Parts: sequence; structure tokens; C-alpha cells
Amino acid sequence: MNVKVNKEEIVIFRGATAKHAILRYILKNRLDTKSVDNITIYDRYGHQIDQDAPLKEGSVITFKFN
Repeated sequence: MNVKVNKEEIVIFRGATAKHAILRYILKNRLDTKSVDNITIYDRYGHQIDQDAPLKEGSVITFKFN
């Protein structure tokens, strides 16, 4: 399934959570995976969401490191 993370399209498996998408983005961009627990995630409307939030096809999320 295709989702957008920080304006970049990511392909992840169906049933993935926001954390799965963030991990995929981090690995794809060769960022430090140790910092994944120290992030804040937002939906397309700017509302903060949990790392366990389920995603669906076309979801748009952004994150920033705390």
C-alpha cells in the first residue's frame, strides 16, 4: 500500500501502523533508527497521532524528532 511520509511516497504492507511507515522512511533515507521512539507523528490535518495508529492506502503523515 502507498502512503506519504514527510512528502515522500513509501510502499508498506497492508495493516501497517504509523511506526512501520516511519521505520520504512528512516531505513530508506539511511537515518538513525535508534531515534524512532523519540518522534512525534502528525496526520494530514496536523493532529498528533500515536505510533500504533493504523494506516490505509493514501494516508499522509509527517513526523519530527523531539
